[in-house]
This record gives sequence, C-alpha cells and structure tokens, in this order.
Amino acid sequence: MTVLFSSILTSRSLGNFSFNVINKACACLKSSTVFRDSMETASDLTYIEVKDDNPLDLFREWQQEAKNCATIMPATFCLATVSKEGKVSARNLILRRLDEDGFVMMTDRRSRKSQNLSEVPSAAMCFLWAYKNDTGEHVARQVRIEGPVAEMKKEDYQELYDSEPLPCKIRSHICHQGKKVEWDELKASHDRVMQSVVDGKTDLPMPDHFVAYKLEPLTMEFYGQRDHLIADRVSFAKDSKTGAWNHHHLAA
Repeated sequence: MTVLFSSILTSRSLGNFSFNVINKACACLKSSTVFRDSMETASDLTYIEVKDDNPLDLFREWQQEAKNCATIMPATFCLATVSKEGKVSARNLILRRLDEDGFVMMTDRRSRKSQNLSEVPSAAMCFLWAYKNDTGEHVARQVRIEGPVAEMKKEDYQELYDSEPLPCKIRSHICHQGKKVEWDELKASHDRVMQSVVDGKTDLPMPDHFVAYKLEPLTMEFYGQRDHLIADRVSFAKDSKTGAWNHHHLAA
C-alpha cells in the first residue's frame, strides 16, 4: 500500500489513476499505524488514532498500555469538585471500577468532596500517564473527563468494599476523613480494631459512611505526545438527545 500511495503521488500522469483509487488508497493508509507513523515523521505532530466513536474504548486502550509499561498507579486520577460558594478543591483518588456508563470512585460520606458533591453534583477527573513504551519512545498522555456525579446504591458497590485489603477496612472504621485527630489516639483505635479482627470478634462490615459515586462522562478529552513530537488532542462530546458521541481533533 505504501508503494502504491507513493506511486500515485509521484506519478506525472495522475490522469492514469481515478480519484476513486486515490481515495481508497488514502483511506486504507489512514486506518493503519503506517498512516500515523508517516504523518508524524513528516510533520513532527503526534497523531491520536480513534478507532471508533466510544471514548471509553480509547480510555481502556490507553490505561492498559500504561499498565503494561509499568506505570506507577495507572488507576490514579485527580478529582476536582466545587462547593455551593464556588470554591474549587482537588485531590487524587483511585479509580475503583469502569462501568459502561461511568467511572466509579469511593470515599467517606463525611469528607469535603462528598459535601461538595451533595451541593454541586458535577465534577472533573484527570488521568496522567508518563512512561517509555515497548519501542523505547517517551509517551505522555492525559485524559480529562467531565460530567454529573451520582451516589450509587450500596448493593452496587458492596463487592468493592469486600475486596478492600484489611488496612483499608480498618481505616474506614477508625478514620473520620478530614477531622482533626491526635495521632496517639488514632493509633490506639487502630490497635483495638486490629486485635478484634485477630480475635475473630469482628469482620469489619461496611460502615454507613462508606460511599461510592459514579461520574457519567459527558465530555472526554485525550491528550497524547510522543518523544519530541508536538502533542495531539481529541475531544469527545456526548449528544444530550441521542446519547451518541462525536469527536474532533484540537490544537495542543
């Protein structure tokens, strides 16, 4: 295909080729990594290949590559929320699950972020991955996600709590997130709960203040850059009437 495309472009007699042949050759190239690599080499611009209109598929592909390349904590993201007074705050969380309809996170219902989400049930997430891929290229990728946030039903996230490691379950029982504490008192509480677990007196059931939220993405923006190349961005927006996703490239 590369030879055919080259022949078409260098031919002095384009009349020997129909425009249909040219268009088919271009379409075939564009659907392959050859197109991406050739475009990047010729222009010094990174090219983000979008294989379908569902941004969750591209997110999964990017996150999996980050995992494969031993990226530290590839499920970590920054969550930004806002209070009813318009005060913005941000913190890093762990993505607990990716469903077909959104991103699942967990926290303490008594936390500041929960208070923000009860007042303004909308948020923004940002994932960042930086690594060397399997061909030795330096890769930097970012995914921004915005949309409404809803509290989940307990039965929909019970299994997430059940799969938590013991230290996390103990934390859920002894820590009132964001409240001032005396370290020695907190340690004493930890030791009492730990001993109760060791003695078989408790299995640390999910506390009432343990809560999960799901962010439904309405917009997703992908930023990608390789080595010295200028970055590319692709923005996805969900149609509020049809639920269909549309996307286009943005200048970096």
